[in-house]
Amino acid sequence: MKHNPYNSQHIPPQAPGNQQGFWSNMARKGVHFPFTCNNHHVPEKELRSRTPSELKKLKTFESDIYSEREIHDITFPWWGLVYFYAVTFGKFIALYMMPLAFVLLGIIYLVTNISSQSSIDILTFLLYVLIPSLLIWWSFSFFNGKLPIKTLFSLSRETGMVTLYGFGNKVRFSHPFVEFDCYLTTSPTPQGFINYQLFLVHRYNGYKHGVPIGRFINGSRDLDEYKRLWNMIQAYMDVSQPLPDIPMNEPFRHKDSATVAYDKAHHRKPDFWFSMDDEAFEQAVTKIVEKQNSEPPLGEVIPIPTTDSIATTPNTASA
Repeated sequence: MKHNPYNSQHIPPQAPGNQQGFWSNMARKGVHFPFTCNNHHVPEKELRSRTPSELKKLKTFESDIYSEREIHDITFPWWGLVYFYAVTFGKFIALYMMPLAFVLLGIIYLVTNISSQSSIDILTFLLYVLIPSLLIWWSFSFFNGKLPIKTLFSLSRETGMVTLYGFGNKVRFSHPFVEFDCYLTTSPTPQGFINYQLFLVHRYNGYKHGVPIGRFINGSRDLDEYKRLWNMIQAYMDVSQPLPDIPMNEPFRHKDSATVAYDKAHHRKPDFWFSMDDEAFEQAVTKIVEKQNSEPPLGEVIPIPTTDSIATTPNTASA
C-alpha cells in the first residue's frame, strides 16, 4: 500500500479522536504539543551530539538507521544491555578499583604485621576479580559492532509513516504521522527530580504503547528542549520543509529536494558544519542556543482540518 508523506501545507481532514485504551488515556493527561509551523529550532543535545571532527571519522553517513529518508531509533536486546553494563563494570574495576586495591595491599603489607600467607590469599582473590574483569572489558573490542541491535521505532520522511516495533523486531503498529498526537508526561525520580517522557500517541487506536520520541534527548530536564525536539521531528517528517539543520544531517542535505531549495534560497554553504573546527563549532552552537533561548520554542499552531466522519485507520503493519 502506498502512503503519502506528511506535508504541513496539505494536511487531509482528520476525524475526531477516540478515548480508547487505558495507557493512551493516561498519556493524554500529559501536556499536549500541537502540530506547529517550523521555526527551525532544534534541541541543544542534538546539536552537540557529534562534533564535525567526530563525524568526519565515520566511514559512512548514510545507512538504514539514519538518512534523509528514514530514522530508526535502535537499542540492544535485553541480554545485550546486560553485557554492555558488565563491560562498563569490568572496565571500572580494572582501571580504578584494582589499582587502588593493590596499592592498599602494599601499604598494609609494609606498615602492619600481616603474614605472607594472608597477603598471598588477598592477592589471589584480587587476581580472581581482576582477570575476569579484564577479559570482559577486552571482549568488547572484539564484539563491538557485532552485537545485534533491535529497532524501537522508525520515522519515515519518505512515506510519512511512524512505526513501533516490539519483541523480535516485529511491527506493533504503523500509521501516518498526522494521525499521532504528541504528549509530554512527567514522573518523579527517586532523587526528587522530574523525569520527562515524550510520546506519540495514536489518535484512533487504544494501543498500550506509545512511540517514545523523547529518547532522542533522553534525560533532559528542560521543558523547552522537548518542545524543540517536537519541532525538529515535525520538520524532519514534513516534506515541505528542509531537514533540521544539525551536523548529523549535513552529509545528505543535498539529497532532499526541499532542503536543497531552502539552502540555495538562504545561501547556506553545503559544508556549513563540516568546514568548522571544533572550537568554531562550539562557538556556532553557543550562538544558536542563545538565539533559541530568546525565542518561543515552538512556532505557530497549525490548524488541522477536521471531518465528522468516523475514523477507520487499521494497523498498516502488514500492508
